[in-house]
Amino acid sequence: PSLDTGGSVADAIEFLDEVLGDFGGTGSLAAAAAITTSLQSIPDIRTTGYSGLMLPVLEDRRLADLGMASNSSKDQLTIQKLLCISSVCGVGIDTVPIPGDVKEENLASLILDVAALAGRWNKPLSCRVFPVPGGKAGEETTFDSPYMCNSCVFDL
Repeated sequence: PSLDTGGSVADAIEFLDEVLGDFGGTGSLAAAAAITTSLQSIPDIRTTGYSGLMLPVLEDRRLADLGMASNSSKDQLTIQKLLCISSVCGVGIDTVPIPGDVKEENLASLILDVAALAGRWNKPLSCRVFPVPGGKAGEETTFDSPYMCNSCVFDL
């Protein structure tokens, strides 16, 4: 992933004929699995920790844009879609903005879902969310950083 134009993993996956529509739609899971398998099968490279495709919302302009899709749009990227795809990737939930007033039990449930996938597949997965102070689901973030792009706060 990259903040540079043309550096989006999601953009690259959307170019595949097998992916129907936007990233997160039909075919995205298979594409993510194929990319991760390819990365993990490179000979003579010893891997440790996270190994595979990364989908950091605030570090990938296309993922960030998909997070800003209308709440009524079937193409909107959600935490659940990311979690599903992360089941075949290398990282988990990565740089996802969430409401600043997120309830502890909601965050705990998300962490349990990530832990369940990690345990089931015996692989490390992270849950790197960014609570946005004062931010509500659907509102655009206003980060001022050369290392992140803005997206909407994801519902949890």
